[in-house]
Amino acid sequence: MTLPDDSQKAIDDYLAALRRQLRDLMEEDMNDIVEEIRAHILDKSTAGADGAQVEQTLAALGAPRDLAARYCTEEMMRRAEAHRSGTQKARIAGRWTVRILAGLVVVIVSAVGYFVGGVLVTAGVVKVMWPRGTGLWQTMNSDGTVMSYGLSGGSGNTPPSNTAHDILGWWLLPIGFILGPAIIYGTFWLGRWTVRMVWPARKKFNYAAAEPQTDI
Repeated sequence: MTLPDDSQKAIDDYLAALRRQLRDLMEEDMNDIVEEIRAHILDKSTAGADGAQVEQTLAALGAPRDLAARYCTEEMMRRAEAHRSGTQKARIAGRWTVRILAGLVVVIVSAVGYFVGGVLVTAGVVKVMWPRGTGLWQTMNSDGTVMSYGLSGGSGNTPPSNTAHDILGWWLLPIGFILGPAIIYGTFWLGRWTVRMVWPARKKFNYAAAEPQTDI
């Protein structure tokens, strides 16, 4: 497309002014914008267009300063969105890390709680069946010093050794039948509370009733 010299000069001057106003952008972005505006101007112009038509096209674009300001604003918004997206991704990754660690802690605490509670309940049952052979035993050395402690019970109804002393005695029954279930119950509710705190229930929308419902 061939334009009169005065029209071409007006376009070149406009693009040069626009380039100066875009100097804060990256070189690649600035060149893309200038070429985009050049293509727009040529698209609106026709071969042999007079100066009035070119001036009308340039006037429709607005002053180079204003046009550059709009492009700079869009670029800043794009960068802010990219930064926000990166921050959001980091926040989501951190949240999932916390959830995974919390889940691991819940699993460990629950396993210990259920194990201890189960052992105590079992000890209470075995104490009823074999009262003399079941207990928390303290084994003594020949010189009277404590050698070891151990919770044991079995089919035999005699102490594990002549030097063993049952520390708890019949107290093992309330410990086994009260404390054991209490530990199991507490472990269950602690795990459930932790899951609700770390993984809150998702809500879905009931379009029929127009009320939020909570997944169970």
